Amino acid sequence: MRPFVRLGATAFSLALYATPVFAQTSNLPERVIVNLTDAPATSLAFNWRAAPDSGDGFVEYAPLTPGPGFVQQAVRLPAQRTAAAFKTRDDQDVSAEYYSARITGLTPASQYAYRVGKEGAWSPWRQVRTAAAEAKPFTFLYMGDVQNDIRSMGGHAVRRALRETPDAAFMLFTGDLINRADNDVEWGEWFDMAVDRIAETPSLMTPGNHEYTKPQGAIAQSLARQWRLQFTLPDNAPVEALKETVYRVDYQGLRLISLDADMMDESAESARAQIAWLERQLAENPGHWTAVFLHYPLYSTAQGRDQSELRAALQPLLDKYAVDLVLAGHDHTYGRGRPHAAGPVYMVSNVGPKQYPLGDLSWTTRKGSGIQLYQQVEVSPTRLTVRAYTVDGVLYDAFQLDKPGKAPAKLVDLKPATPELILRKDDKQ
Repeated sequence: MRPFVRLGATAFSLALYATPVFAQTSNLPERVIVNLTDAPATSLAFNWRAAPDSGDGFVEYAPLTPGPGFVQQAVRLPAQRTAAAFKTRDDQDVSAEYYSARITGLTPASQYAYRVGKEGAWSPWRQVRTAAAEAKPFTFLYMGDVQNDIRSMGGHAVRRALRETPDAAFMLFTGDLINRADNDVEWGEWFDMAVDRIAETPSLMTPGNHEYTKPQGAIAQSLARQWRLQFTLPDNAPVEALKETVYRVDYQGLRLISLDADMMDESAESARAQIAWLERQLAENPGHWTAVFLHYPLYSTAQGRDQSELRAALQPLLDKYAVDLVLAGHDHTYGRGRPHAAGPVYMVSNVGPKQYPLGDLSWTTRKGSGIQLYQQVEVSPTRLTVRAYTVDGVLYDAFQLDKPGKAPAKLVDLKPATPELILRKDDKQ
């Protein structure tokens, strides 16, 4: 896997109508994305790709000004270039130059303009913002599985979430961004959901089971090649094999922790490494709030599912250190509850069109199925408020956590007095 570059001082897919050629054919940058780093107040990470043999790539950036003057102040830094040519499990031929750059030395709580590419082949200038260095209010978006019919139906919901949350500090995706691991057409759809916003609103993502593939005859599963080529995520994993899938970010008083749930399920060694690392992150947490996000829910919502082993492994730690939120996907339904008064609020959500029937649930305060939802998570120094909206912009669920000190937060239920929407097993979608 490529090292980080530290730069500067300061079930429905496009395959239904795709062409058989999957190589990038232009030297113009595509799949431009900005990711948060482990120091989001002073650094940002950028990725993009271009056609094979496009040569060196660069990122130019400058503090944003009221007019076009920032262009004259722009600093140009080289990106790391990785030439990749491989055949996917679906027999697609992928050939492209992948670029990554991490800009450091930025000013906290500041706006910057940036572009990526090279002479004659630049992206548009776009705007990004660094985090504040201290605890200040902000809002982020939490979204479950996009996975299917990505550009159209998944993007339909993601675009609504972004329109309704124009100042989102970042987007958080809890796995299954796509449906078939390394399918490059589906990855292209994911980036096409909201091209400009993905390039301007930082993202965090944790892998789901659909980001993993096990080639025929292989002993172990492997992460999609595109994951580490297309994203530059924080570099503080417990072991090399989990880099950019298990990580920690501290953002304005909130500690966010990504766990690789699929590798916990796949490998006892990985599970042990993640659990030991997780306890360190919780014990040494400088933030007031803590949220853990992973693909598999500890408390399942879909019919016939139960992650009892994952729950047994993680819940004691989450309770011990008074984690506030546990955010998951995978079950293609909605559920929110707090099974233990001193423990986290657990959430399962689904932004994509694929829907499952609900199981018989006893732990939820609010549940639903047959709906696409996105969540606004509003964080302030002593209050955390979560609102879940259906894709038509209607409030479906809400609650707040109040925590003036270190004790477990007090939960205030704010759910609307509307009926729960439930997809029955024999309902048609």
